[in-house]
Amino acid sequence: MSGATEMATPSAVSATAIDGALTDEAVAVSSKPTRRRWFGHGRVVVAVVAIVVLGGAAVGVWEMTRSGSSSASPLAVTTQRVTVSRGTMTQTVAASGTIEPAQEADLQFAVSGHVTAVDVVAGQKVTKGQTLATVDPSVLQDDVAADKATLSSDEARLSSDKSDSASTSQIDSDDAAVTSAESQLASAETDLADANLTSTITGTVASVALAVGDEVTDSGSNGGSGATGASSNSGLSAASDSSTSTSSSSSDEITVVSTNSFTVSTTVDDTEVGQAKVGDQVDITPSGSTTVVYGTVSSVGLVASSASSSVASFPVDITVTGTPSGLYAGASATVSIIVKQLNSVIEIPTAAISYANGQATVTKVAGGKQTSQAVTTGAVANGDTQITAGLTAGDVVLERVIKFTAPTGASRSILGGNGGNSSGGFPSGGGFPSGGGFPSGGGFPSGGGFPSSSGGGG
Repeated sequence: MSGATEMATPSAVSATAIDGALTDEAVAVSSKPTRRRWFGHGRVVVAVVAIVVLGGAAVGVWEMTRSGSSSASPLAVTTQRVTVSRGTMTQTVAASGTIEPAQEADLQFAVSGHVTAVDVVAGQKVTKGQTLATVDPSVLQDDVAADKATLSSDEARLSSDKSDSASTSQIDSDDAAVTSAESQLASAETDLADANLTSTITGTVASVALAVGDEVTDSGSNGGSGATGASSNSGLSAASDSSTSTSSSSSDEITVVSTNSFTVSTTVDDTEVGQAKVGDQVDITPSGSTTVVYGTVSSVGLVASSASSSVASFPVDITVTGTPSGLYAGASATVSIIVKQLNSVIEIPTAAISYANGQATVTKVAGGKQTSQAVTTGAVANGDTQITAGLTAGDVVLERVIKFTAPTGASRSILGGNGGNSSGGFPSGGGFPSGGGFPSGGGFPSGGGFPSSSGGGG
């Protein structure tokens, strides 16, 4: 929004007068506005509520400090010109989560034996099918040889009985013996192959809990999970390098994770989970970074994963798009799920709108004159309001700016003055930040009910 100041001389007003004037404008204001909601036509009252709240807070600060200050009011009201423009308005659901590898293979030996080689260390890159560790294959080789001999003997007996025109029951018995021997041999050969622990995915070794000399027990399978990374994963860990022979536990012996594809696991509370859908676009900001990466919602849980303070939270999984750098398994991230978006709509600062008898109006500036213009409002987000009728792009209107000046002389816009064009709006809890100051962006809460029409006015 643009802005040369109109009526540059601030109108110094008392806190009581400002509060009263604002209260008069709060026509049919609900005492409990829905958190993070977009409002449709006839209900754009968030701005008025915010004015009252912020004005009241400012008055409170002034009352506490006025004994040591001058008699000048800490609140000043001015107006500035803003040019009506087209823009994109989004409704988002904010959450925090954990970055995880898209694939994680938790590997264990499928056979028992004595570890004779560990060929990898944590942090080493591996490919699918690569051998990571080996147990002594001697016993397994003997089993294969014995099963081969048994199969050869059973096959010879079957051939002989057929040549001698043995009874049907004898032939059937010989066939069953051959089938059993073949099965035994196949199992023994599989066990021999499993003497080598191999990676089921291409990625990086995250942990090694084996050392040469360890005794391992049959886990029942040699495999890994190719599903979304488990929340228990906390990134790369140091390898176990014990020099003494021990018996490995049932925990994963080697873990391999993908390092070129990631997911984010988060939760959304029951008041907002209905808005999130598979395929929704997501902005992801890793902890400690200012670079946004992108993703899409891949799943939305139907069963609550946790309940705190009577609020149920539902799991939401996000697939990170592409292979961005700077992502680490186990790191935290904030996410903004875009649940609805309006493109190329007419929008103006909410602080430019006034209400009288239920009608929204703005002060339009044209040809050096100021006139009252009735408008129809739509969605409200981040301090801006959609105008569906009454204005066109390029029109100029007046925006009211309310500033609070502290006893120290520092001032801050608490309404208007581009204060509403932040990306965040008020903190999600509805209160002020823990430091006690006003939110830096000054924006209004977004999210929620959305009008069926997405028209852009004029």
